Amino acid sequence: MPTTHWYVDETKATDYVVVTVVAPTDVVSPARRALRELVRPGQRSLHFTKESDATRRAALRVIVGLPLDVIVYRVTGRRGLAAREVALRALARDALVAHPQRIVLERDDSVVVADRRWLRDELGPRNYRDIGFDHLAKHEEPMLWIADALAWCVQRGRPWSDYLDALSTVTTIVDRP
Repeated sequence: MPTTHWYVDETKATDYVVVTVVAPTDVVSPARRALRELVRPGQRSLHFTKESDATRRAALRVIVGLPLDVIVYRVTGRRGLAAREVALRALARDALVAHPQRIVLERDDSVVVADRRWLRDELGPRNYRDIGFDHLAKHEEPMLWIADALAWCVQRGRPWSDYLDALSTVTTIVDRP
């Protein structure tokens, strides 16, 4: 099984959706380079809600050309921190099986402590130490742009969500305890 890094972002527009991009480590550097080429002068990152449709399509063409897996955690019936907890605990249980080398979540200072607690609770102390965790700002990690883009696509629905069909694997988990 190849070593992977996981990149995580969310959308809260309708249901609470967390998208995890599973990237083989040997894909990460070339993917970052390809994504950085899409950033216009003066921009620090891609943020799908602020991009034109032409930029979105160009970015999605790059993304679907990469050998990535995607896990979509859709939480219904809960909002805010309660929904985030359900999604991140499900993500942690999946990490127990898949053993990613690193998990990077988009930084939101208001939830960093809770995120770490939930992940540690689900993984246990040893596994928690073995997996590298980071909370980074979007401009610090271009791979988060992929999670942002795909979360936006899920939230927007068709035809945008059709781009997820072109990726290796999409698993949707609905409000898993």
